[in-house]
Amino acid sequence: MMLEWATSSCLLILAVMALRAALGRRISPGLRYALWAVVLVRLLVPVQLFTSPVAGLTVAPPPEALKEVLLRENPDVVISSVRGDYPAQITFHRALAEWLAGKDKRLLYMSTANVFDGRLTQPWTEADPPAPASDYGVFKRDCEAMLGRLLGEQLTVFRLAAVWSPGCPRVRQLRRSSESGEPHPTYPGYTINVTLADQIGDYARYVLSRKLHGIFHVGTTDTVNYAAFEEMVCRALHIPPPVFAPEPAEEEAFFAVLPARGEIPADLQMTVSHVLSALKTESTQ
Repeated sequence: MMLEWATSSCLLILAVMALRAALGRRISPGLRYALWAVVLVRLLVPVQLFTSPVAGLTVAPPPEALKEVLLRENPDVVISSVRGDYPAQITFHRALAEWLAGKDKRLLYMSTANVFDGRLTQPWTEADPPAPASDYGVFKRDCEAMLGRLLGEQLTVFRLAAVWSPGCPRVRQLRRSSESGEPHPTYPGYTINVTLADQIGDYARYVLSRKLHGIFHVGTTDTVNYAAFEEMVCRALHIPPPVFAPEPAEEEAFFAVLPARGEIPADLQMTVSHVLSALKTESTQ
């Protein structure tokens, strides 16, 4: 599955690059953001909630290859959601930031709710200091901080809630468990917020077009119990409920990054109900 994802993502990136090269400046800035938002959606959909999304796949190129691409393409905006070995990603992002620094260019860096996974006592907003415990959370916190030091107001960070779509890995697993009858692990001890790939793309277009900087949490403004949300997804997508196998939890934990930045307009905000409605609508198209 990961090989298929990597191959299709690379082909999509090449297609967008070819289209940009063919049309040049005839493409408006808004369309350029929209094209790359398609790539962004493809890169983000495989993200998992309770495990690192980098396991087993190394795609961060060496600095020399990166700089060759940057010099050839000379992008105004770079959206980074690369995966791979943590030290390789740090090296990659440092080289990227050093090339961008001091130029009229922007970096949109995709981060995670895991930067708070060491203190899951409440939902967190952009104003709260990170408190990671996992290796993945520590890496993401350190990469955010390093990029901030090098880029300042050239940097925008998106910390993402759990990303859902009708064909995402979580939904595919629900379908497989439903069809096979195998127990499906779920997490009634977790309270989460969620997002859609489309919402991430809308946030990206809005933030980049207005040159907003700093940290943004992308997700619903409310929260939901994880196990209950999986049951809601099954109903919305007409998936016969699988045999849920609740994972025990010592106490309630919050895995939620709530959006609190005042610059984001109301029409880009979503609730859990909006996400469920969108999933149902997308599944019928």
